[in-house]
Amino acid sequence: MIRGEEPTLHGPARFHVALKRGMPYFACTMLTIHFTKAEGAQNDFVIVDDRAGIYDDAIRRRFAQQTAHRRRGVGSDGTIFIDASATHDFMMSFFNPDGSVGSMCGNGGRCAALFAADRGIAAAEMRFEVLGKSYAASVNGGLVRLAFPPPERLEWQIDLDTAAGPVRGDFVDNGAPHFVVFAETLPEGLRAPLRDIDMHAVGTMLRRHARFAPRGCNVNLLEMDEDGLVHIRTFEKGVEAETEACGTGTVAAGFIAHLRRNLATPISLRTHGGDTLRVHFTPDPAVATDNPAYFARDLVLEGPAVLVFEGDFTIPA
Repeated sequence: MIRGEEPTLHGPARFHVALKRGMPYFACTMLTIHFTKAEGAQNDFVIVDDRAGIYDDAIRRRFAQQTAHRRRGVGSDGTIFIDASATHDFMMSFFNPDGSVGSMCGNGGRCAALFAADRGIAAAEMRFEVLGKSYAASVNGGLVRLAFPPPERLEWQIDLDTAAGPVRGDFVDNGAPHFVVFAETLPEGLRAPLRDIDMHAVGTMLRRHARFAPRGCNVNLLEMDEDGLVHIRTFEKGVEAETEACGTGTVAAGFIAHLRRNLATPISLRTHGGDTLRVHFTPDPAVATDNPAYFARDLVLEGPAVLVFEGDFTIPA
């Protein structure tokens, strides 16, 4: 660089300097954001380190929408921003592919933990916050364990009236709302082996059911094979489609498999993508099963996570 010449600025630096100097809008209309693509049991995410607090809410929403697209973007089930925290190693902010602010994401939390450990943001044993709640995680190579606080709300054996017929299932809110149904109990017109069920039809029918308004819920279908392995498929709100895995949904399914099929922990669940996640907890027989304290002890989601690649993505600023 020649002495006296100003450096060439790119991305957010160029954007903010241009605004500060009162430059015209066209001089700073593009913003380049560095990201890392990660996946946990093929539940995939775009992760951005924004501990410097560069990106406001509008930019985050637009970035999440554009990067999530499977053909025009990076492709993801959601976007994670790593924010600074005064009390934890970091704070995780999650955005759905539609740009809405997401609730807790279990596999996203495991990917965020792997990213933080890999980048030196946190040690292999860490604590981070999501929406005011504290989570602990541990990273051992590609195996990531995420400890959950107690679930917020449990409602057993809910009966829903639908156009296809009555549907009975269980509701778990463990940072994200989930309705869990065993596939063999679906109305006759929807019933099939789990792999053959029209997940879009079932998911859209139940996801916005009036019983869960206005928030809506995620929809999980389960099937247990002859070896006692639970298979799970999940339709996620915000994504508005089936995902290859869902961490909070898997935890909720672990609760239901324990209650409805008498499975001892840890409970292994096979995701739609073919990976295996494990749900650990120590039941407390001193309390009722609809009391969140029943599942509170040693509650952990365990499974694989990978940092896939990193790059830069440019959006209109």
